[in-house]
Amino acid sequence: MNKNKLGQSIEMLRKKKNMSQGQLAEGICTQPAVSQIEKGKVYPKVDTLYYFASKLDTSLSHFVEVLLEEPEEKQNEVIQKLNRLSTEQKHEEILACIKGLSSPLPPWMKLFTGWLQYLSEHYLGFRSLKETIYIFKSLLQEEDPILIRRNHLHISIMNSIAFLYAADGHYLESLYYYDKILSPEEALPVSSEVIDIDIYRIRVMYNKAKTLYDMGETTASLETIEAGIEASLHKESMALLGQFYYYKGQCYEKLDEEKEIICECYQRALSLFEILNKKLYSRLLWEHKSSFLNQLD
Repeated sequence: MNKNKLGQSIEMLRKKKNMSQGQLAEGICTQPAVSQIEKGKVYPKVDTLYYFASKLDTSLSHFVEVLLEEPEEKQNEVIQKLNRLSTEQKHEEILACIKGLSSPLPPWMKLFTGWLQYLSEHYLGFRSLKETIYIFKSLLQEEDPILIRRNHLHISIMNSIAFLYAADGHYLESLYYYDKILSPEEALPVSSEVIDIDIYRIRVMYNKAKTLYDMGETTASLETIEAGIEASLHKESMALLGQFYYYKGQCYEKLDEEKEIICECYQRALSLFEILNKKLYSRLLWEHKSSFLNQLD
């Protein structure tokens, strides 16, 4: 009986409705009881779950499904592996990994692997961009809204839609989805075993900044870059700092900023690439921006 996930699900739905623990408890139980349930400390009674479901606009069957879903360490390992392969763009390996999974998959796992399968099939040329975006939009609109929000899967799908739109030159459509992900509504601190949503939002900021740059919206791109750098420093995450500083230099070039300031951006980018052993990025930076880097010798 998975009381931890049940508590997380109740907390997520409560916060989505901007409801306090006391408001949820009113007429059902006590606020401390809600706190204990959300922390996974106690099992709620069936009638308590029924009234929670009514207040949170979901069904009792949803909570029962979450409660009965046993935590599987092996499943989490598969999720982490697939996320890593996706980051590395190893789409053939993703398809092979998904094909090797035992059936039937739990409902959420089926959605998660389906998203990655459709995405990999697109990049391997088996599905058109238009068809892939249509499938992803259908997932967001037709699937159980509670299920697809588990572990922020809906955000990963929206990011894929935005990225695909940008790659096809549909920048306004792309920005719509990036802004939706970065909206206050999606910034609620909901726990997840799969992704750190704050780190993921930094990646979305980077994707948005690139899209704005490609659109020629240099000032807006620079503002997003600054927000991304600030968020990266706050989270002590170096993963995308080099890329942010590279695009910051690009923006300053477009805005005819002083050469010394541009050089500093590229030097910071280079230092970060070298620290993180991103040899390809370092080489490309030297190839394309050597005139700026040499100014600092």
